[in-house]
Amino acid sequence: MRVLRTAPGEVLDVAFSPDCRAVAAAVEGKGVFLWNLDSPTIAPVRYDAEDGYRPGGLGFSPDGRQLAWLTLNGRRTHDRDTRAAMTAAFPLYNANGMYHCSDAAGTRAVSNHSFPDHTLIGWKWVGDEWVHQWKLSTRELFVGRMTLAPAGDRFAMVTCVTQGGRWWEQPMRLEVRDAATAVELAAGSYPYRYAPRLQFHPTGCQVAGINNMTLLAWPLPAGGDPRLVQNDNRKHFTALAYHPNGHRLFVTSNDETVHVFDTQSLDRVSRYTWQLDKLSAVTISPDGSLAAAGSGNGNVVVWDLD
Repeated sequence: MRVLRTAPGEVLDVAFSPDCRAVAAAVEGKGVFLWNLDSPTIAPVRYDAEDGYRPGGLGFSPDGRQLAWLTLNGRRTHDRDTRAAMTAAFPLYNANGMYHCSDAAGTRAVSNHSFPDHTLIGWKWVGDEWVHQWKLSTRELFVGRMTLAPAGDRFAMVTCVTQGGRWWEQPMRLEVRDAATAVELAAGSYPYRYAPRLQFHPTGCQVAGINNMTLLAWPLPAGGDPRLVQNDNRKHFTALAYHPNGHRLFVTSNDETVHVFDTQSLDRVSRYTWQLDKLSAVTISPDGSLAAAGSGNGNVVVWDLD
């Protein structure tokens, strides 16, 4: 186990390189930090996030030589060898009232707009520009947090119908849609009012979310009612990540603990406790040998899972 220091601030995301020899962390208001885990000094490289940072988009290119994240208006990529940087800006249509989610490769994105129309728009990166793929009206629909599957083939969101008075009292639901066409693939009930963080199972057979002290999991493509698991204390869950083999789900909590659940039974099978303030982000290395969790005070802990 080793603790990596960044700067004071909440760690929003953590990500491993494909070869598992580097780890990156985005810290609120401080930028993005990158460590070479083979280095004896473990001194990070710091990248400014002057264009802003959108949680959920931190990741490496397939060859590991580029590190990218979502900004307020596009996707920022840094070359680890040349230190060159570029931003693939989203179209100007996206300039108002929106947020984006992006797949791991940065080839697909979904944006949510309230002006000039209430709509979702699907995009694909083709050549050197974002190309419009589809549009879905949300004039009578509230859209909560969205998540694109790492493979870029589907996205999930929590929605609520806004027709009639007191629409905020209408039941919310999970929707899973095709990222290329926006066709609905699955739907499920959602028993709370706050849209949760969502995460897709590596094989796409499940989507999980957290709401305060509750872990939720929906089977796919069946959807329906989620299975619910409560934390065994009064602390809230904060982030989640699947193990690459799909058998375990890692969930952080603001009690300084990483809970590990079996993805089929949702039984808690293990936990790790780190004295690092509340935990706010978690990831597992592509080979499943390492885990990393970020804390509310800017520290990142990396540990072996073997």
